[in-house]
Amino acid sequence: MIAGDEKGAIFCYQESVKLRPGVPDVWYNLARLFEKNGERKEALATHITAGKLFPADYRFSAERARLLAESGKYTEAVNAASDALVSAPYSPTLLANKAGYLIFAKNPTEALQTAEQALAIDPGCALAYLHKAHAESILGDAGKAKDTLRNGLSAVPDDCCLLKMQANLQLRNGENEEGLASIEKVLLLDQNDAESWSLKGAACAYLGKKEDAISAFEQAMKLDPKEKAYRQNRDAVRKG
Repeated sequence: MIAGDEKGAIFCYQESVKLRPGVPDVWYNLARLFEKNGERKEALATHITAGKLFPADYRFSAERARLLAESGKYTEAVNAASDALVSAPYSPTLLANKAGYLIFAKNPTEALQTAEQALAIDPGCALAYLHKAHAESILGDAGKAKDTLRNGLSAVPDDCCLLKMQANLQLRNGENEEGLASIEKVLLLDQNDAESWSLKGAACAYLGKKEDAISAFEQAMKLDPKEKAYRQNRDAVRKG
């Protein structure tokens, strides 16, 4: 690993688990190395195998859930997160992650309940506030979502994800000045997030600040050239 030979390291870990299959950390490191090397199917298979060998070790189910969610298999990710919570039922991070998977599995009601469970354990869990507000927004209660974000930002004032969602909600509600102020706070914390620049572009466009909007969308394009929407939005502002 120190020499940068990740395939060699993977081979050594594979030999290790053949000789001593009862060491969970070796399985975990093997799976992470597979993922680092771009072998995501092998990483998932390793987490599944290790999860069967060490059912009380929540890490394998939690990582399986993450990999499944990143592949768009949200219902399977929810099930895997539930398996992890059997061993670690009071983990706010696991509960918050499950809430996120539930949202994308189109179950916002259970997502809301799960996020609230996480916050009951840790009132400072930013991810739980984020998913709770997202669920409330999907369920049509923008007022509650705004209150949740306000509470979250009181607990974790510099969380970029909460600030971005706050900006999103404000722009959707026509609160363009407030939305711009929220996204400016994000950009003070992180200048390298394309989505934040895109949100700034939208806010500036709504406020009639054409040149600022074009500049923001172009910055988003530089940071994420594969996202076509940024170019389309810039061009739309130019034509308008």
